[in-house]
Parts: sequence; C-alpha cells; structure tokens
Amino acid sequence: MGPTAQPLPQVRGREAQLAQIGARLHTVTDTRRSRILLVEGAPGAGKTRLLVEAAALAGAMGFSVVDGVPRASDTVSRAAPHAPPLSRTVEDGFHTQRASIAIEAARALLRNRTEPVRTVVTLDDLHLANLPDLAVLCDLVAGLGGRPILWLLAFTPDSRATPYESVPGCLGRLRGRLPVEHLRQLGPLSGDALSLLVADCAGAAPDAGLLALAESVNDTPRAVIELVRGLVEDGDLCVVDGTSRLQPAATGGARGGSDVCLPAPVPKRFSALVQKDLRSLSEVTTRALRLAAVLGSPFAPEDLSALLGEAPVGLLAAVDEAVDRGLLVCGERDLAFRSEPVWRVLLDSVPPPLCALLRRQAAEMLLSRPGGIERAALQLVHVAQPGNAEALRIIAEGSQRLLATDPSLAASLATRGMELLPPGQAGRVRLAKTAVDAFTRAGSLDRAIALAKDTIDEAARLSVPLPAELAADIASLRASMSAALLLLGNAPLAYQAARDALAVQRGGLQLRDAVLTHLAASYLNGDSTAAQRARNILSAPDRHAWAVQIGAMTFQAFTQWREGHVADAVAILRQAAALDQGGEDVPFLDPRWFLAFTLTRIDEYEEATAVVESFARTVVPGARTLAATLPAVLRAPLHLAQGRLDEAEAAAKAGVSLDGPSVPMLAPQAWLVLADAALRRGELAQAQGHIATLEKDFPQHPHSPWWAARLLLNAQVAEAQADSTVAADVLAEIGTHPGAFRELVLEDSGAAAWCVRCALAADLPELARTVVETTEYLRAHNPRVPSVVAAATHARALAEGDAEALARAARLHRNPWARAAAAEDHAGVLLDRGDHERAIGELNRAMGAYGGLGGERDAARVRAGLRRLGVRRRHWTQAKRPVSGWESLTDTERKVAELVAGGLTNRQAARHLFVSPHTVGFHLRQIYRKLGIRSRTALVQFKE
Repeated sequence: MGPTAQPLPQVRGREAQLAQIGARLHTVTDTRRSRILLVEGAPGAGKTRLLVEAAALAGAMGFSVVDGVPRASDTVSRAAPHAPPLSRTVEDGFHTQRASIAIEAARALLRNRTEPVRTVVTLDDLHLANLPDLAVLCDLVAGLGGRPILWLLAFTPDSRATPYESVPGCLGRLRGRLPVEHLRQLGPLSGDALSLLVADCAGAAPDAGLLALAESVNDTPRAVIELVRGLVEDGDLCVVDGTSRLQPAATGGARGGSDVCLPAPVPKRFSALVQKDLRSLSEVTTRALRLAAVLGSPFAPEDLSALLGEAPVGLLAAVDEAVDRGLLVCGERDLAFRSEPVWRVLLDSVPPPLCALLRRQAAEMLLSRPGGIERAALQLVHVAQPGNAEALRIIAEGSQRLLATDPSLAASLATRGMELLPPGQAGRVRLAKTAVDAFTRAGSLDRAIALAKDTIDEAARLSVPLPAELAADIASLRASMSAALLLLGNAPLAYQAARDALAVQRGGLQLRDAVLTHLAASYLNGDSTAAQRARNILSAPDRHAWAVQIGAMTFQAFTQWREGHVADAVAILRQAAALDQGGEDVPFLDPRWFLAFTLTRIDEYEEATAVVESFARTVVPGARTLAATLPAVLRAPLHLAQGRLDEAEAAAKAGVSLDGPSVPMLAPQAWLVLADAALRRGELAQAQGHIATLEKDFPQHPHSPWWAARLLLNAQVAEAQADSTVAADVLAEIGTHPGAFRELVLEDSGAAAWCVRCALAADLPELARTVVETTEYLRAHNPRVPSVVAAATHARALAEGDAEALARAARLHRNPWARAAAAEDHAGVLLDRGDHERAIGELNRAMGAYGGLGGERDAARVRAGLRRLGVRRRHWTQAKRPVSGWESLTDTERKVAELVAGGLTNRQAARHLFVSPHTVGFHLRQIYRKLGIRSRTALVQFKE
C-alpha cells in the first residue's frame, strides 16, 4: 500500500513564533501605534510560509492585510486563501518576487489611506531590495508610526545574497523611533514537530528509519519537505500498520562483505540531496570526511590524521568546517558523524576497491597501536576473505575484547567471522562460543541458544567421533549455552547442557560456566546432592576458579536460607559479594543480586540499597544489555517493602519490559511485585492478571526461589476475593511441603502475622500454631536478626491475644507494612478487652500508615472498623468530572465497576471494599446511569 502525500502540509514547529505575532497584533490593537517584527531566517526556514500564516491570523482578527509575499514560490503552500471575511480588507495587486517593487507598491497603497485602519504589512525577501528602496521603506515606516500597523519584514541573513548594506543595519535606524523586535529564531524542527511534518508529507507517521533521514536534512523545513515528497514520488515509501517507512528495495543492500558496524543503506533521492549539499564544502573537508566514513563512527582524530598523511594541525580547518555544518560532533577524545544516513552517503562515495584498500591500510595502522585490535577487527571484517588466517585471528581476538564493553558488536563481529570458516573447524566453534557469550550478555538469550544448538549439530554431522580439540571446544560452547538456558529460566535443559559439557572435560577454567550452571540448575531442580557439591568446591579452593568458588558460596547461602539459618545465609552472601570483583570471571549469577533480595526480606533497606547501587555502577549507562535491566528488578521489591508503590511498579515494569533485554530467571520477582502492589491498592483484577502471567510464563515448583511467595500471594488474593477460610485452605496446602512455611514467613516480616490472622479467622488453631512454631524456630536460630525477632513476636502475640507484646512488635518492626498491621492487630485485642479509646487510637495510627503507603485496601478495612465503632473518616475529594462516561465515575465507583466486571458478586465486592452489599448496589446503580447501561453483562462489554 503506497502512502498518500498531503499537498498542503501544516506549519509545524512555529507555534512560538505565531504566538509572538499574535501578541504583537494585540499590542498594536491596544496602543494604536506601529510595531516592527523582523523575521530572519535561512532560505527554506519557512519565513514566507510564516508570513502567509500571519496574514491569515491577522485577517481573522479583523486586520487589513497588505501582502507582499511572492506568489510564484513553488515551495510554499498557502494555509488559507486571502479572500477575507467581512471584517477584513485585503489589498492586492503588487505580488512579485522583486522586493523593491513590493516596497514601492506598499508605499503607494498606504500613503493613499486617510483612516487609521488596523493593518498588517508583510514584506518578504528584503535582502534582495536595493539600498535606496530600503531607505524608502524606513521613511515609510517612520512616517506611519502613529498608525496601528504591524510590519512583518522578512529577509535572509546572508551577506552573500546582496551587495548592499545589511537589512538589519538599515532597519536598525528605526530603533528609538518605533518598537523594533526580532521574531524568535526559525531553527531546525525537532521532536514532534519534525515527525508531524514528515507525516504530513508522507501520509502516515514515520518509523525510526524515515525519521532519521528527515533529521539528517533538517537544516530547514523546506529540505525535509523536498526529501519526503521526493521519496513519495520515487515510490520509495510504503505505509505498513499506519506507519510510513522506506520500501525494502529503496535502499538496496550492503556494499558487499559485511554490514557489521555500518549505517543502513539510504535511498538514491536522499543520497542525491546530501551530495548536493556536500559539494559546497571545501575539497580538504570533503576528502577528510570520506576517509572518516571509512574509519567509522566514532573515530579518533589521530587515526584520521594518519590515514590522510597529514599533521593534526592540517585537520583543524576541515574539522571546524564539518562541525560548523553539523556533519560531525566532538566528544572528549573522538569525533563522530552527527547523522548515520549522512555517514552512509559519504561511505558510498568511496569506490569499493579503494574502500577495501583503505580498510586494510587502516587495520595495519591500528594494529601498531596499543589497544587497537578491536578497531582493526572492525576494519578487517569488511574485507577478510575465507582462509585468511591472520585476519580471522584478529577478528576473533577483537570480538573477545569487545565482550565486556559492547556485547552486541562483539556478537556481530564473531558471527561474521564464522561465515568465513567452513563448518566443523575448531576456529568456527570458538567464534560461536564468543558470539553465544556476547548474545547472552546483550540479553538475546534465544539467539544465543539457537546459535549454540546449530553449531553443535553442525559439527556432529561432519565427524563422529569428534577430534579431541573440537570436542573440547564443543564442551565449552555447551557450557556457554547452559548459562543462557539458565538465565532464560529453563533449569532442566540448562542442567542437561552443563552436565554434557562437564562429561567431556572435567575441570579447567574454561568450563566454569558449566560448573556454575550445573550447580545452580541442581538447586532449582531440587537435586539433593547440590549442597554437598557446593561444600566440596569450597573445601578444595585451589582446584576451582574464583567464579566457581563465589558461585558455590552463593548456593551454600541458598541452602542456609531454606533451612532457616538467615544470619548465616546473609553472612555468606556478604562474603561472596566482597570477594567478587565484578570482572569477566563472573559473567552471570552475581552474588549481589541475591544479597539484595535477602537484605530486602529482612528489612535491611539501607544496606540493600547500597548493594543495588554498587551493582548498578558496573552497568554502562544507556546500554541495552542484560546487566542493564537488573538494577530495576533488584529495586522493585525494595521499593515495595518501603511502601513506595509507584516506584516499585515502575521498576518492576522496567524489569520485564518487552522493548529490551530482560532476565527471565529473575522475572518472577518483578511479576510478584506488580501483583502485590496491585493487591495493596485494592486492584484485585490486576493482581489476578499478574499472578496468571506468572503462573503461565514462569511455572514454579517447590524448589523454585519464588514458589513460596507466589503461594502467599495466592492466599492473599483468595482472602480478598472470598474469605479467610478459603485463604486458610491455601495455607494448609502449603504446609504439606516440608520447610514451606519457613520460606513463606521469610518472604516478608508481616507474612507470619497475616497467616496467623487468617488461621484464627477460619477457626483453624492448629494452622496458627504451626505458623507460630515456625517463627519461633527461626527466632531460635536467628536471635540477632531484628526482622525475624519482630515477626516471631508479632505472630505469637496475635495468636495469644497479648496486647503488650503486640505493642512491642509494632516497635520492633522496620517494615512499615508490618508495623501498620501490628497496630491494627493491637487494636483488635484492645477491643476484645473493651478498651475502645486505645483501640481507636491504634486504628487511627494504622489507617494513617496504610494511607501514607498507598495501601488503599488495608486503609479501607481499618476505616470500616472505625465506622463500626462510630468513628467516620472522610476519604474522598471533590473533583470536577464529566456527567457521563468512564471519566465521570468516582474512585469508589471505578473500583466497584472493576470488581463486578471481573466477575465478583455484590457480596464479594462488598467484602473486598469493606462496605455493605447495599452500598455496592447503590454504587452499581450510579455506574449504570453514568455509563448508559443496564446490566452486568453490558458493564463487562464496556470494560472490554
């Protein structure tokens, strides 16, 4: 489907200028005196079009328009005809491209007027007028200064356009006699304005590629319009799913060889426009830019100097001109092309045979410099031929060195190197391992796994049995694949791949990924021998790399945590994090990830924050890598525990974003945060949706790290949707798994008390006793962990109805949610004792805490308790709303609508909102009226 270009694009990006003109029109109206606006802009900046818009604006305000805008311009489309409304008079008859004639015609028309009519005079291209005529214009403006006239005088600030005195200098003589003001600068368009202009010309919103082309010629709006209209005329654009983009055939393919680290090809129309503009550059600058295009972007000035064979001082004029023209931008140590499409045009201007020679010359030059092998590899990858052993060695080493700093580029370099080697060669397998490691670091886990499988299968088909060297390389590749599988969350396949790798060659630093993955997958799969293997590794440190020892410590900490030895687990993780220097030996499973999670669970928020920030500092700013997504996943539960729901949700969403890399192995944590936050806000349907996503995409089993947390959330949702009896049934099922309650109550310091609360409400004292015994076991083994002591104190006090102990638990809790819950529980015990006054005080404290944390559902429950005691607290605000439609609903009505549309009965919705079914029915009637519907079915359809 081809785009339909709009012949009359609107004025874009000139809102500030039009507002300035409008303000001066009002000033002229108020003062009844003349004002001058000087409209200065480069050719194509939109001066003429702006004058047309100004004339239309003035006419709409009742001004008479004396129009000196040329009609013959083929670059301007009139926004509105000059046939005026009744309140406006238009003088016509002197429209010409010759500014001097326009000045004289305007003088004749205005001199013949006797009445002081509000007038706008628009004169264009005054830089083409001669000096005597400009003097006439100045005299005319000065002579009519007492009349209500706005003079819009446009010109190009280019001294080469006229041999006469500059227009600003000539008109400047009017200063002091009349108000003279410069219109805001008519600069290049940006952001939405540029995108909208391209859409006007292309017929649909542009994609990133088309917008990049427009940005590259965006010195003036005219250049953008000419480019896009030209692409439309050439048939180079198409509209797909409402987006205008380049036709695949419009750009052709790559220039042979590799497209690694090259800008995308560009259409012929764009290339012709840029080349036309480049012809105005000096010969020295053009030559320097073409060689720079071969070097790539960014490039080092010393590399360009060497390639040109000139001293650095000889580059100064060329670089100054290129920067001044907006072709290059300066960094601290290098230069770069401002626009990739322009870079491509310059590169394409170098004949391919000469380009190949220049690349070889550049590679030889770069290899002679310290640290130049990566840049040399990026040159040779375009010209290397199959069988060129030295070029392949450099490509392989360059891709290895790029792993840490630019994994995406390393992957591209390694996969291109693979294309130069036949299947089954050890060098090809080693390059595949580098590419798999790079894809893994970049977060492209599926690509990493697919490449590893294809390479392994390819080698297996060619020779059986495999030569010893090739078998070792395949084992190393399997180890890398196992790491990618583990991060993808596929522990069974990761375990198998790691086991196969270790079976071929035992020991050795090259298989550390296999050892770590095998150990991690063993834990996740419930292998009972994993703990002993971790101990074996730690008992023989000389036989294992640092990464393996740190991994073993991490998984030893897991064992300690699951057995309830919280203090020991945290101590081991702290030691592992201290030993880990964040080097290449630890490509994944950083102990700081798990230290941050455990510190958050025991309410050590300051230390957890420091650990997260320590890891975040190792991430390259702005990088789209797997590591770059992890700080958000680590921060999400920390924000949630501290009661910062908005920040928790934002971090969790960033951690599972579909727009960039993510770590599926840790994604369950983010989905749990989203579900928990929604539940605390009272958004039951959203909480259920997040849990459904978690169960569908990340199925958990009793050995999974987040199994207990998911079951706890299931129980809490069941309590919100049904009642405590249903929630207690879920808890009872959890208790059938050995050690499950230990993990569950360690999820957060308020979990144990919540479980006791549900058990007591469901009249299941045995279940409550089991929970209390679990917390006492944890307290006995962790007497110096404040969160464990607080949780145990809270759970036992609630079970025994001990008001003093509950007050003490509230003081012990660091978790603000648990502290608020302790106050609420304390109030319940006080009420049982008949101490209503103190109970109301505790309920007020709890409601204030929940409200401050954003826990709307908890606050509603406490508010209902206060209401039953005869205490009413206002919790709504007055807001202007429409009379119908979804936006007309109050916050409470929206919650009722969400719950009912989600399938809840009035009674269930009432339980969730802590109001009566009668109140829900009242709100439902208001909802029906405002939405213009009559049934629950219609409400469901409306929500869909």
